[in-house]
Amino acid sequence: MVVALILSGAVAAAAPVELHYFWSATCPDCQVMKAFLAELAQEYPDLAIVAHEVTFTPDNWRLMATLAQAYGLEKETTPTVFVGDLAVAGIGRAVELQIREEVERCLGAGCPSPLARLPQKLRPVLSPLEIAVLLAVGVLLILVVGGGG
Repeated sequence: MVVALILSGAVAAAAPVELHYFWSATCPDCQVMKAFLAELAQEYPDLAIVAHEVTFTPDNWRLMATLAQAYGLEKETTPTVFVGDLAVAGIGRAVELQIREEVERCLGAGCPSPLARLPQKLRPVLSPLEIAVLLAVGVLLILVVGGGG
């Protein structure tokens, strides 16, 4: 019985750690985070990085917004990383240190996927792309209707 518990603990600790990285194709800081995460992935082979581009994929924006709410993150911006109990946005040494510490903690103790925190439905929020399209359509309608009078 004791051996089984020890073995099950070893199996749990050996499970890969899932990190979700939300980035935008128009975000220069996202390239900095991408490079850091690539180095981290080389350092820790059991780290699985799942990247989500949010500018041109509105459902990924909704996923990020829903996770941000589940983690208590106040801002929805890129780059944003979710791993273990950590949700962090932005770049810099402090952010990198937080991510590294949480990855190491999760590799040792095991952590569920951040997606385990998701509710049944994603938040019904508009992505920046959807807002831009709606604004463009609105301006076009004003020009067409206003110009026809």
